Amino acid sequence: MTKKIPEIRFKGFDGEWEEKKLENLASFSKGRGYTKSDLIEEGNPIILYGSMYTDHKYLIDDVKTYANLQNNSVISNGGEVIIPSSGETPEDISIASTIKNAGVIIGGDLNIIKPNGLDSLFLAISLSNGSNKKELSSKAEGATISHLKNNDIKNSKIIYPTLTEQEKIGALFEKVDALIEEQAELVDSYKNLKKSLLQKIFPREGEKIPQIRFPGFDGEWEKIKLGQIGETYSGLSGKNKDDFGVGDGKFIEFSNVLYNPISDKNKLGQVKIDKNQNTVKNGDILFNSSSETPEEVGMSSVRNFNIDNIYLNSFCFGLRPNRELDNHFIAYELRSDATRKQIKVLAQGISRYNISRKKLLEITVSLPSLPEQKKIGDFFKKLDGLIEGEEKYLEDLKGMKKALLQKMFV
Repeated sequence: MTKKIPEIRFKGFDGEWEEKKLENLASFSKGRGYTKSDLIEEGNPIILYGSMYTDHKYLIDDVKTYANLQNNSVISNGGEVIIPSSGETPEDISIASTIKNAGVIIGGDLNIIKPNGLDSLFLAISLSNGSNKKELSSKAEGATISHLKNNDIKNSKIIYPTLTEQEKIGALFEKVDALIEEQAELVDSYKNLKKSLLQKIFPREGEKIPQIRFPGFDGEWEKIKLGQIGETYSGLSGKNKDDFGVGDGKFIEFSNVLYNPISDKNKLGQVKIDKNQNTVKNGDILFNSSSETPEEVGMSSVRNFNIDNIYLNSFCFGLRPNRELDNHFIAYELRSDATRKQIKVLAQGISRYNISRKKLLEITVSLPSLPEQKKIGDFFKKLDGLIEGEEKYLEDLKGMKKALLQKMFV
């Protein structure tokens, strides 16, 4: 029989964890009486079951939705553990949170657990992970919508250590979650800074001088039609599925163009070499010609790496500049507010949007001198590097949390 001992443990704790049915360690009730339509701008804080999916946290300490009290309102005393009683999949509803503060309204479609002898945060984390999560998921029933009843939770078994060890574990994950949240906010702040600078470092629509400029540069920027800076070519054609995933050639995928101002050389598809196809050269500007929304059609990416036999996917086209441009500058100029506004109005379609290559080449772009281009391009290159580093650290923190969850619970 496997001993009920976690792989990682705080110093000073030993011995096996206990196992009991949850009905012997808690009391149970249900939330009541509210939907999204009942929400108001100010009032009593309220937790609706939908927020458990969209912004799941083990510890709910800041509620930003409000409603008025009703006669049948269920009010938190603090320390309750809540679990959704319905969701699209069993995995959706086998998540739990604990409410830190008293006075919060607990909305409908939520199972409420009031622990007795268990730390609330430890219980919420435990029910959301590992064997406990699997057990709750297995109990959820329903054809199109899964349901989880209080009786299902009561009959679930919980494996737990002493209250002191529970509190230590809960406090650790509270700190880890706070660190992840803080890092996520930092990433968002850098992204918002970049968005703001894209609006200010490039001239606004109809203007020839930007709001913000590096020292030493002045004068108007050149306004020129996109079609005047290069010649276009098409992506791969006449291919079938057997041509992909094999061969010594690479191709820049649709998503690489959509999401990356500078094409990511680490995210290339594999394809057979074909001398009859157009190849992508360093400095080429790539555009997608269709997408699901007007905001994503005509997005651009610039190739800025040296690899032989690179092709372009069939849903995009390329533009090869006939004048010297800084690759990073033109990559961000084409994603500036003024340029994107011109592109979005060209999008046509209902369920899927397309853009005419001919009309796209008629839009105007703004070009300063090459030295100023290089200054701007280098700045955004460094800013993107900073954002990428902070995003990597955020993912590392999430990975660390996932590993701890696997090793600190039985």
